Amino acid sequence: MNDALQLDRSTNPGLQGRQTEILELLRQQGFVAIDQLAKTFRVSEQTVRRDIKQLERRGLVARYHGGAGLPRGPSVMDYGSRQNRHPAEKRVIGALMAAEIPEGATIFIDIGTTMEAVAEALLGHQSLTVVTNHLTVASMMSRRSSFQVILAGGLLRHNDHATTGEATREFLERFRVGYGIFGIGSIDAEGELLDHDYRDIGVSKAAMGISRRKFVALDHSKFGSNAAIRVGHASEIDAIFTDRQPPEPFAEILTREGVSLHFPD
Repeated sequence: MNDALQLDRSTNPGLQGRQTEILELLRQQGFVAIDQLAKTFRVSEQTVRRDIKQLERRGLVARYHGGAGLPRGPSVMDYGSRQNRHPAEKRVIGALMAAEIPEGATIFIDIGTTMEAVAEALLGHQSLTVVTNHLTVASMMSRRSSFQVILAGGLLRHNDHATTGEATREFLERFRVGYGIFGIGSIDAEGELLDHDYRDIGVSKAAMGISRRKFVALDHSKFGSNAAIRVGHASEIDAIFTDRQPPEPFAEILTREGVSLHFPD
């Protein structure tokens, strides 16, 4: 766990009991709403806001409209930097994943730079129906006249061209797709699938819920890397695609959970 999120009073002296419990809820959920906290602790929303402000001053939370989330760690790079990170590995992953998607399939494609590599690899297919909340992916897939591309509406983020929020989640829940293709920030040695931004969790869970088969793409650097928001568990997915054989603890749990593992020979 990130040192900033440790909840022991010895590492965060001076916190009130309620503030410590707020941090624990954040660790579990990734986001907490002001009104819900007020109900949980039977205090006013103003009191909760004071708690959140104090935690923010310590660098332990990030305030958002209506609530608070975990602070972004120093390892979270901006989108442009991530696009230039491990490009060859992402192309390998894209090719491996495209080989498992049949012609004429209905698919969901997640947000993220690895998803762009997957989309590029899928351009050789015919007659795909693509549902996505990634504007860049939608634009790429629209090059193929035989593809039907469905872009989820919602709040468009400027940094990564992703649509997100409640409207996006509700839009996706109308569909059912044969394959869901997802990127994640990290997988830990217990098989937890983790990410960096709490705002994407509701959309990610909705997309997983509409996908009959769930494929996850991640390069080797994301095995055991630092991410704090729980998306799901390896037991909930069908396959992982990566650029090299994972370290033993990860390969072992994936095998135990029945996850098909794809990487170059």
